[in-house]
Amino acid sequence: MTDNSSLIARQSPAALYLFLDAMRCWGVARRAGQPTLVRLHARLGRHGWAQLLPAIDSLLDLSEAMLGRRLRLGRGPALSDDENMLINLLQGRPIAPIVHQCSDAVACAFCSAVRSMQILMDMELGRTEQKRAASSLVAVRWALT
Repeated sequence: MTDNSSLIARQSPAALYLFLDAMRCWGVARRAGQPTLVRLHARLGRHGWAQLLPAIDSLLDLSEAMLGRRLRLGRGPALSDDENMLINLLQGRPIAPIVHQCSDAVACAFCSAVRSMQILMDMELGRTEQKRAASSLVAVRWALT
């Protein structure tokens, strides 16, 4: 179960920006034939996302398997349809039916990967938010004494 701080963390602009950055980093590494996890860790490990990187790698790999093609990635502030779809799914927003080119088993694995990513983001990012809130509370208590 998640609390409100974790849901806010998953839907925060910073979290979504980092996920978008991860998608684009993953796509560049994939197209260059480089190890995706190594590139993701070099790019996002310092942001406390090391625990999330295998889940991101799996989700993006399953996305391509489900769609039957490479992910279409945007540039700069322009988001592709694929980026919007994944971000909306992570936020729990309703989306149009996805036209997929895969077996039911791959579609099911994709759905599970989305839910796993939601849970991990809630856990990891919510934990970060809770640490910030706790340190702010300590600072307020110290200021009041």
